[in-house]
Amino acid sequence: MTINNHVAKKMRQVSDIRGQRLAFTLIETIVYLGLFSMIISMSLVALYQILGSENQHRNRVEVDAEANFMMQKIQWALTGAQAINQPAVNATGTTLSVDKFNYSQNPVVLNLDSRNVSITKGASSSALLGSGRVYVNQLMFEHLPSVQGAPEGVKVTFSVVSFDIERSIAASTTIQDTLYLRK
Repeated sequence: MTINNHVAKKMRQVSDIRGQRLAFTLIETIVYLGLFSMIISMSLVALYQILGSENQHRNRVEVDAEANFMMQKIQWALTGAQAINQPAVNATGTTLSVDKFNYSQNPVVLNLDSRNVSITKGASSSALLGSGRVYVNQLMFEHLPSVQGAPEGVKVTFSVVSFDIERSIAASTTIQDTLYLRK
């Protein structure tokens, strides 16, 4: 008996003694590859969902922060205002012009300027309030008259939208508030 035949015979005996095979069958290989590919696919889907929700959350936070900032600027303009120049009483418009008490840069004007809110103080140039990643979809000021001793006021409505073109993710918010002048 040659050495190779002897080694092969010994390996068969060892394999028979242990009751184990030394390799996978074709069916086992296919099943394991299928399970592995399913696990990898589910992991990729979960990763895609996590990244997508992160971008959605970022857009949502950005829209809320920008809208809050714009609303605070509108409140600042109306704080200490002694007269509302525009819009006229019982009228609506996209421009708010007020004169503040003891303020050297009157009038303070807020208006919709190319999908953004701009503020102008006196004769100075206007400044945009929003960033380049959001735009104002709607801005409406309604001048409310004084009724039964209640001061006149302004009803403000505006919508801020953020849209991520690369991922087609949008976020928006609409704010409506009524602010009254102090007399």
